[in-house]
Amino acid sequence: MQYLKETVFWNNTLFQYLIAIGILIISIVSMRLALMFLLKTLLKLNVKFQSPFVVDLTKSIKRRTKPIIFIVSLAIARIGLTLPKEASGYFGKIVVVFIIVFVTLFICDVITNFTNNYLSKKKDVVISDGIITILKALVWVIGFLTILSNLGVNVNTFITGLGVGGVAVAFAAQSIIADLFNYFVIVFDKPFLKGDFIQIDQDLGTVEYIGIKSTRIRRNSGEQLLISNTNLLSSRIQNYRVLEKRRRYMVIGVEYSTPLEKLKVIPDTIKNIIQGTNNTEFYSARFLEFADSSLNFEVIYHVTIPDYAEFVKIVEDINYKIVDEFNKLGVGFAFPSRTLYISKDS
Repeated sequence: MQYLKETVFWNNTLFQYLIAIGILIISIVSMRLALMFLLKTLLKLNVKFQSPFVVDLTKSIKRRTKPIIFIVSLAIARIGLTLPKEASGYFGKIVVVFIIVFVTLFICDVITNFTNNYLSKKKDVVISDGIITILKALVWVIGFLTILSNLGVNVNTFITGLGVGGVAVAFAAQSIIADLFNYFVIVFDKPFLKGDFIQIDQDLGTVEYIGIKSTRIRRNSGEQLLISNTNLLSSRIQNYRVLEKRRRYMVIGVEYSTPLEKLKVIPDTIKNIIQGTNNTEFYSARFLEFADSSLNFEVIYHVTIPDYAEFVKIVEDINYKIVDEFNKLGVGFAFPSRTLYISKDS
């Protein structure tokens, strides 16, 4: 024991180092036990509420607090040791930087978890990926400024310098700023949402990602269309998500030789077919015109399912039924034809 108290390394005895190691171990064990108690409490709370947010929060606390526990325990253990003035100052700053970094990471985890597990389930709340990116960037900026402040940097001067430089950057990046502004228009005005099927001019596709500068759309043919937010909002956008029903218009031509009594039956026949098909609303079926090669009937109805694949199936089913009923009536479909009269005098 006397040897431990008399042997000195770097201004501290071996006995002081042993005490510091003991304090380090006790601090780590104590904090880990407190962490385990907190995690068990959260898990019991989750049994009651069954919330994915609590599960993810528990994982995040467990992942982010382990390094902080070690760093804080090391700082506590160092209190009993005599270190050079410069080394002591650097050590304190390093501890603060590590704590700020891991706290910032934890806050970003909470933002992600809250968005994925709570806001995403709210029908009246739409949070885009770009908004999450901006929020995380702001958290990191605040964390970075806090680190600079603790390192002795004059943050006010630094922010002023960023403001002056920001004006110069703004002039050089006007298109980027315009895309950012239009991004907020998309987020708050909601002309379309992620997952919507939209048409932009001649392009049809599903919105896969709404970014700060551009939006990605997956075309029906498989390739991805990348378009800037400014160009996107300057185009005509058709959003099929808000489509409640689809209108179907068609003209059916029958032969000129069709008897009058059968012509009068055709509108009611078509009406019965449409009304007898699920998810449809009949609008009209009437004798429209005398065309060059046919007697044309105009048919209009609505399909009350907005999904395009289902719409096509219903239209196909109705077409098959019309062909079958016309065959039963003995009514023939017209096709383009021309009658040629030859004079005997020629």
